Amino acid sequence: MAESEAGTSSPLVNNGNHERSMSTVAIVTGMPSKGRYTAGKQVSRWEASDSDNIDIEYKNLEGQTADTPYPSCTCPLADKKGLVIKALVLTVVFGIGLVFGFLLRKSVEKHDVLPAVPNVPMYGLKQDYDRAFSRTMQDDLNEVINYEDHMKIITEFVHMSGLGSANKLIDYVEAKWRTFPFDSVKVKRYNVTLSYPNYTNIDANIVTIQASNGSLIFQSQFNRSSEHPEYLPFSAYSPTKNVTTKNIVYGHYARAQDLKRLREKNVAIKDAILIVRYGKITPAKKVQNAEAEGAAGVILYSDPADYANNQSVVFPASWWLPGWAVQLSHVRYQLSGDPSTPDYSSITGVHHLTEPSSHFPKIPVQPIRYDDARILLSNMNGDIVDNDWFGGLNITYRYGPGYVDNSVVTLNVDNMVQERNITNIIGVIKGNFEADKYVIIGAHIDSWMQGGVDSGTGYTILQELARCFAYHMNKGWKPRRSIMFALWDAAKYGNIGSYEWAQEYEQELKGGAVAYINLDAAIRGDYSFSGAADPLLRSVLIQAAQTVLLNCSGETYCSQRRTVYQQWLQSFPDPTDSSLPRFEPLGEGSDHASFLYRLGVPVMFPRFTYDTRKYPSLLSYPAFGALEDTKTYVETLIDPGYALHITMSKVLCDVILRLADSAVLPYDLDSFASALKKGNASLSELATVGDIFSPLRAELKRLMDNTYDVVADIVSLDKTNISEFDLYIWNNRLTQLSRAFLSEPGLSSSEHYMNLLHGPDSTDANDDVIFPGVIAASSSNNPSFSSLYQEMSRLILALRRANNILTDEIIT
Repeated sequence: MAESEAGTSSPLVNNGNHERSMSTVAIVTGMPSKGRYTAGKQVSRWEASDSDNIDIEYKNLEGQTADTPYPSCTCPLADKKGLVIKALVLTVVFGIGLVFGFLLRKSVEKHDVLPAVPNVPMYGLKQDYDRAFSRTMQDDLNEVINYEDHMKIITEFVHMSGLGSANKLIDYVEAKWRTFPFDSVKVKRYNVTLSYPNYTNIDANIVTIQASNGSLIFQSQFNRSSEHPEYLPFSAYSPTKNVTTKNIVYGHYARAQDLKRLREKNVAIKDAILIVRYGKITPAKKVQNAEAEGAAGVILYSDPADYANNQSVVFPASWWLPGWAVQLSHVRYQLSGDPSTPDYSSITGVHHLTEPSSHFPKIPVQPIRYDDARILLSNMNGDIVDNDWFGGLNITYRYGPGYVDNSVVTLNVDNMVQERNITNIIGVIKGNFEADKYVIIGAHIDSWMQGGVDSGTGYTILQELARCFAYHMNKGWKPRRSIMFALWDAAKYGNIGSYEWAQEYEQELKGGAVAYINLDAAIRGDYSFSGAADPLLRSVLIQAAQTVLLNCSGETYCSQRRTVYQQWLQSFPDPTDSSLPRFEPLGEGSDHASFLYRLGVPVMFPRFTYDTRKYPSLLSYPAFGALEDTKTYVETLIDPGYALHITMSKVLCDVILRLADSAVLPYDLDSFASALKKGNASLSELATVGDIFSPLRAELKRLMDNTYDVVADIVSLDKTNISEFDLYIWNNRLTQLSRAFLSEPGLSSSEHYMNLLHGPDSTDANDDVIFPGVIAASSSNNPSFSSLYQEMSRLILALRRANNILTDEIIT
């Protein structure tokens, strides 16, 4: 061998008996290009390949030196006999290797196999609704002090969206919920377009009357609050504009039939300022109707006939609205979430329309107190109104136009439209077996003023339910399906917070939302329990109401205690079937709208309310949107002792458990079929040439038949012999049933709503209709057969999808 860099030879050596010694490999002194090799350290051939400067020295274990001569070799295995022995040794070693490899492979396979499945039954329920457990949870909802604390926190400040107090409330809720054992608490922020009065202009948002010589006769006032300087009456999204005219007209409720009567009386609406009463329909619809007739502006007021019951005793001695109060509202025409991102969620980075006012009024709108309306409606020209147009102002109501003395009216509105951040917060309890199915209960946190009823009552009930469910989570309970507690922002601006969240999670909610329970002004009266609900959720609300006794005091009354359901049935029987309670229309005026009309999620809207039959003009409680809606208003005039809050919490506790824990989703398919029948009957009332609805009726009948078949199948299910996998398939079919009616593009009257089965009434957003697309196409002023056929075809396809879902048509 060549000499190493150290100058030392590396010969093979042997002993005197000419027996070759065993050798080891050692590094001598090579210096590789990467790193340093140490002499005597064992290396692999991969390590050695890192350098060409490695010399190998074979050292004799017997201590031979390099001076020993290189002898000739006489190895014992060099002859033929040795070759045979070598071959036998190799064969034995190879055989041993095969055996060892086989044993090793078996050992590896044994450890790679999945662990044996525990001896758990393949069939039978793992979790179902438990009435005894529901009763236990209901018993934990009796602490009055908890409700008082929740109400105190939300009514301490004015929580107008986008302002500091609303953000502080969200921070408080987040900190509190993070102490709960929720699986997650999510804070979702959106940048949206909101509207505010111009607080720097103290002379803005007023109505004045000037004499013909220009002298000021009258200026509208409002009850300024030293505690709440942010209080300034305005109509959100009204444009900034100043209108002066002699042409002032009394427009009653500004419904389509009201404005039609004015035309019939030859009262000019064009370029007039209309004085309009709150009630019957939404403020936005009043303004939209007036603008369509060419009105120059709208003044809104709360007539005492509607909001004070023509009584002299008003707030604070009763719950009726005083003459100095002003009600606030928005006047948006289309409730599609953020006005500047109507087609998608307003998350960070998306494009905002530079002109988001396409669905805002173009005429100025301003609310006033009814003490001021009395002055504005006095001394008017024109005929005396018909009897059904009289109000409670103790004046002679006249149509107008104008005043006897030719006075001039000026409507001065100064509002701001700004982009602001709003915040929703959602607490999540993940389900044990169907985590991708969601039961959502929501309330809004924002209000025009302190909001004792709206939003205080809904917030208070939701907070106490969240506390109760968290308490039982700490004790080891988990629901079958996921439960979400949600608080929405910017509801007063047209349900913006809930709509933005529904848009962001549209795909997940379409696939997994089981129900949305809406808490909005949940305790708005003390007359009776009532509710609105999608047909699929009606039996759940009825059954839950049957589990709760009304709170009461006094031995006589308590000896005849009724359930919540019995009160509901007695107070509001269904006019077509007195054995059932009446369900109110859902409308689109609250946070449930995006879930039902856009996503097809069944919704529920329970409340304790006033006698709506006795006070039909009231859209809500008298102090709605007014400065008088406070904690005191609730505790003194509606729910002393929070008995109604406790009762509602218990009803909803049972509702949530039925929806979240029932092995088979407790959808009311019988009521669903009844709704289809109602829709079929409405088709008969439409004026069409011939029976063009024959194909539609055939598909409709097939769906009703299939629905009843599914009801029978569910009743016959053997829950002791069904797997969780089969249950999941069942529940997924039931969940997707309502989604079958979603269709794009949306409704012609409301393109942002996709539900062809349920939709808001195009003439009154507080009402709803079945088959809204077909109804709208048939009922328009100039019905087009092409549009009618198109809507009918879309509905037929939706009915076919529903049939296919119920029958598993694609695989059976």
